[in-house]
Amino acid sequence: MIRHSICITALLAAVGICFAGSPAVAQTQSAPGQSDVGLGLKGIGARLGYVDAEDASGTAAFGVHVDAGTIVRNVHVTPYFEYWSAGASVGTASVESSDLTIATDVNLDFPMQGSRMTPYLGGGLGLHFLSFDSTPGPSPGNETKFGFNIQGGVRNQVMPNISIFGEARYAFVTDANQLKLMGGFTYLFMY
Repeated sequence: MIRHSICITALLAAVGICFAGSPAVAQTQSAPGQSDVGLGLKGIGARLGYVDAEDASGTAAFGVHVDAGTIVRNVHVTPYFEYWSAGASVGTASVESSDLTIATDVNLDFPMQGSRMTPYLGGGLGLHFLSFDSTPGPSPGNETKFGFNIQGGVRNQVMPNISIFGEARYAFVTDANQLKLMGGFTYLFMY
């Protein structure tokens, strides 16, 4: 119960940070008929957060991501790498587990007129390179598992080339489901 309270508090804090600088600003908008649609290297960023993995204690997660552009208007593609490692020990016994994720998300933006805030919902597919070790116990193990996730979040365009975000994601991975509360920034290339 305490773990879920911490998760909800962290999510609310991340959303609050995104809303902190959200007064409407006059931004240059595309003229009707112009389009921002197109795939390519549009930006790069970093992410940091909290992960609550199945059969592991909660821990910090970090990663990097790429803004790969849009497939169609308001549908963004974001490939990313994330890593977390958690361990616990009692006396001479210890258990450690970790996950390196390589995945791609597709997010549907819900732009709000006159605001820098953009809520989004999405999902993605990825590979999870899981590692686990216990002492005493069986020899260390490594597994590669396919997973998919669902997510929702808010992005705030704080400057023309910098955006910050906060999101909650649940990853469905066999025997390693994960709840993640992530936040970070994206530096957008201005070309």
